[in-house]
Amino acid sequence: MFSISHEKLTLSNGLEVVLHQDHTLPIVGVNIWYHVGSKDEEVGRTGFAHLFEHVMFEGSKHHNKNYFDPLQQAGAVLNGSTSSDKTNYWETVPSNYLDLALWLEADRMGFLLEALDQGRFDIQRDVVKNERRQSYENRPYGLAQLLLQPAMFPSPHPYNWPVIGSQDDLDSASLDDIKAFFRRFYAPSNASLALAGDFDIDEAKRLIELYFGDIAPGPAINRVGRMDSSLRGEVRLTISDKVQLPRLYLVWPSCPMFDEDEAPLDIVATVLGDGKSSRLYKSLVYDKQIATDVSVGNYSQEIAGEFHIEVTASPGHTLDENQEVVEAELERIRREPPTELEISRARNRVESQHVRQLARFGGFGGRADQLNHYNVHAGDPGLINTDVERYLVATGEDMVRVASSVLGDDHVRLAVLPERATSPSKSSIDRSKLPGGSTPRVYSPPIPRRVRMPNGLSILHVNKPELPVVTLGLLLKAGATTDPTGQPGLAQMTTAMISEGTTTRSSQQISDEMEFLGSHLGSDTSREHVFLSTETLTTHWPKALEIMADVVKNPTFPERELDRLRKERLADLRRISDDPVSIAQRASRALAYGPESKYGHPISGTVKAVEGLTRQELVGHFNDYYGPGDATLIVAGDVSRDDVMSIVEARLGDWDQRAAQSIDEASIEGGHTAPTTIFLADKPGAAQSVIRAGHLTIPRHDPDYHALNLLNYVFGSQPTARLFMNLRQDKGYSYGYYSSIDWLIGPSVLIAGGAVETAVTKESVIETLKEFADIRGGRPVTEDEFDAARDGIFKGFPAQFETLGQLVNQLGNLALFGLPDDYYSNYIAKLEAITLDEVRRVGAERIDDGHLFVLVVGDRESVEPGLRELGLPMVHVDYEGHKLP
Repeated sequence: MFSISHEKLTLSNGLEVVLHQDHTLPIVGVNIWYHVGSKDEEVGRTGFAHLFEHVMFEGSKHHNKNYFDPLQQAGAVLNGSTSSDKTNYWETVPSNYLDLALWLEADRMGFLLEALDQGRFDIQRDVVKNERRQSYENRPYGLAQLLLQPAMFPSPHPYNWPVIGSQDDLDSASLDDIKAFFRRFYAPSNASLALAGDFDIDEAKRLIELYFGDIAPGPAINRVGRMDSSLRGEVRLTISDKVQLPRLYLVWPSCPMFDEDEAPLDIVATVLGDGKSSRLYKSLVYDKQIATDVSVGNYSQEIAGEFHIEVTASPGHTLDENQEVVEAELERIRREPPTELEISRARNRVESQHVRQLARFGGFGGRADQLNHYNVHAGDPGLINTDVERYLVATGEDMVRVASSVLGDDHVRLAVLPERATSPSKSSIDRSKLPGGSTPRVYSPPIPRRVRMPNGLSILHVNKPELPVVTLGLLLKAGATTDPTGQPGLAQMTTAMISEGTTTRSSQQISDEMEFLGSHLGSDTSREHVFLSTETLTTHWPKALEIMADVVKNPTFPERELDRLRKERLADLRRISDDPVSIAQRASRALAYGPESKYGHPISGTVKAVEGLTRQELVGHFNDYYGPGDATLIVAGDVSRDDVMSIVEARLGDWDQRAAQSIDEASIEGGHTAPTTIFLADKPGAAQSVIRAGHLTIPRHDPDYHALNLLNYVFGSQPTARLFMNLRQDKGYSYGYYSSIDWLIGPSVLIAGGAVETAVTKESVIETLKEFADIRGGRPVTEDEFDAARDGIFKGFPAQFETLGQLVNQLGNLALFGLPDDYYSNYIAKLEAITLDEVRRVGAERIDDGHLFVLVVGDRESVEPGLRELGLPMVHVDYEGHKLP
């Protein structure tokens, strides 16, 4: 097991420090935990811990302005979080900026109150209130947690209220209240500082003593010890929500963290509901198909815990029907231990997750964060190396014991029903009579209203007034296919930079204004388009559109921000070599299309290309491809057509029409056309091999699109498909093995694959090739498979429009592919018209099993001998898909 060396010391003021040195990368994870969370609040004063997380980024005495600026300019990433038990802040910085990070952290620990004024406090209070609305009131099933918390932990338990607090308490909080909270809890004697990464131990100690050593300790804090829930018997709750499918929550009080019951309870949760091999997923979702999803988790906290089972019923099925299956599985695990295979799988998942977390120095769950977790909650950071052992020694008998003692009568049952449903009530009907099925309700997707403005901008609008929310999406045909030859990554960097400063707003002002609205501006650069998006409460959408309009009309591409983003991008690109999945993603496209082609080069670029990007090139690319003529604005939500037209005209009516550069027909020279060949990318010591096998296929506009999509449903696009059933369910080679088609205006690519155990790499390739041959004609799609695929697509169709975000993405496809506005209204009819013979024909004509590229990213020394036995041509490639000598 990989071991994390560390040293712990305590300053005279009580600050505990944990240091872990690793010179692999020139970065340092700086992480500080304050031992205060929502459980340390008082009734009537809830939400303070989370509110203070926001306030801590607003400036301190010696840096009396936004906390993000100096760190982001240094190429750092940073964030914070609040839980019931702790508040933490972290920065991952280049190692030469450790001094800066420590100075800033010490300043807000010791001198925050001198800079905190009513204006800053009011702004952050509003941000938190909007966050609460967005996360709970305006999110499907979001109200469930607000009801579960007090039911699970009756007053006066400190876990009785949610971390985010109540609106009333936030409204009534005063500046003096907040300052008193800070003085009590934000002190070195109530904090733990961890560093992980590339630094000199003696120099780090000197800096920590220098900056933190003279900060006064805080008052003694009376800790709450273990406090079990007083819940007795079953509490039944039912609520209605704006959702399409009912969801069941079953929650039991469990144990606090590090209790002897925690590890076996975690394994029980894994056996029951973690992954598609789990008992409840297989029974509810796969076999009986009465649920669309199920999740199970044991959440141990500092003074108590809770064990959750959540099930979302499939259309036409009830929560009672699902609960009956859940209770049968619970009774089974109370009587007999899980099988050795189930226990081993759970242990492997725990161990694997633990190791993967340790791959990162900073951030949530990284080494510094884990060291603080064990130091604060267990008093021993060394548990980072040994805590996993309790999971490896837990026995089946332990699991039976905890399931019997914990998962009993004392629990909360919460049913979340669609608003059209009503709560059950007493009646005289004969409930012993089994009702027949009723006629399913026909679903008609909304048809957008389309308008074209004088400057060429297209608008697609759908009015959905159910929630006071508006989602905006702006699609521009400025994706990675516009990258000039030799400059991969230019389009993506251009997109990233437009929100880093305008003629009227700085980068930080853009972020601040969006955060004030309780929102953010997202951007995504794909192969053929760029998509900007945001979602806000209805009252804020004009302001959100104003900011979006500003960034697409008036970006200034500041050199300072470009330098920062370049550093971040280069760090990300250099870390790709750590991840076999990322390697496979990049290299597989290069093999399909050619590594230098417009469709095959990496969207995020290469180290060489990104290092060479200049501001002038970004400005030129923006001027060439960002204009209203080829752009589509999508507006969906609680807003009328008249309001849309007036506000869009005001914000984007003056967007200058520029003649967009015509995009050359994308070249795929250099793509794979030879007979099936294995391409091996060496990842020394890899415990798994990542396989990607595929070939180019038809573009999105081809008449065979629907039939090939249906064929892929049978082949590998979901858990009941052939690939998954073969390599995972039948042989256990992989946790998940799928196929997908990346549909494009240009040639699309069909790819199948997954991560498999190194020892069965050859066998997995054999099975993959066999499945390609079978779906082509060796074992054509059966009538049962055809019917099941059509049924699955039909039933899943409405769920693709459940949220505004999903709706906007679907409307984006209309704009990108030039589809008619009523396309989705006719979608089911088009599928119904497809015959089994047509699907079989498409399999024979469109699956090219004789000319596959088969990429294997794995330990060459271990896998190459077996792969050679297949008798196929083999080529060694680098991580970008280029052939090696």
